[in-house]
Amino acid sequence: MIVNRVDVDKFGEALYKVEDDLSKTKKIVEFEGNWEIGKTGPQFSAKINTEKGGEFLIQSDETIALGGGGTAPNPVQYGLYGIASCFAATFAKWTAMEGIELNQFKVKVRANMDMSASFGFFQEPVAPIYEHIKLEITIDSGMSMEEIEKYNEITKQRCPCYYCLTTAIIPEIVFKKEGQEPLVESLYPEKLVEVIRTVE
Repeated sequence: MIVNRVDVDKFGEALYKVEDDLSKTKKIVEFEGNWEIGKTGPQFSAKINTEKGGEFLIQSDETIALGGGGTAPNPVQYGLYGIASCFAATFAKWTAMEGIELNQFKVKVRANMDMSASFGFFQEPVAPIYEHIKLEITIDSGMSMEEIEKYNEITKQRCPCYYCLTTAIIPEIVFKKEGQEPLVESLYPEKLVEVIRTVE
């Protein structure tokens, strides 16, 4: 049965399979992208596999002000799109599981940014690149405001992209060069910057 564009039967089956063994909820997401040196058009591309839709070519291009060509969505737009779509999917899924129907669910994203660091300018106190992110959601449903607030909280707890946005996650960064040992400074990104500048 499909509710809110969610296959509640398939999701229900998945919940049943993992409820007694949470190790089954672990997964790895992996893909490889390429900075398209020597080409025109989008600067970065990656081929990403889907379960039923085959392989998708995803491309991005920086804004003209940041040295790109503006020929494709930029990385910031993709990041904000990921947050909005993941939040919508999580809200739709958990309301669907309770039989609550949504007639409309629109997410408008607005990010106030300070790009001074992106241009290499730093000041004290440090200016955050993201000053404010707002998700303005238009919903058409028979839900009361109390129910909306309840599922808003559930969504914030269970949405992977909202978690990434609100939790300090330091990525492991490994630089590899043929014939040399990998450069790994995952827990101390400021030291990695120092090493790179020394090499330059």
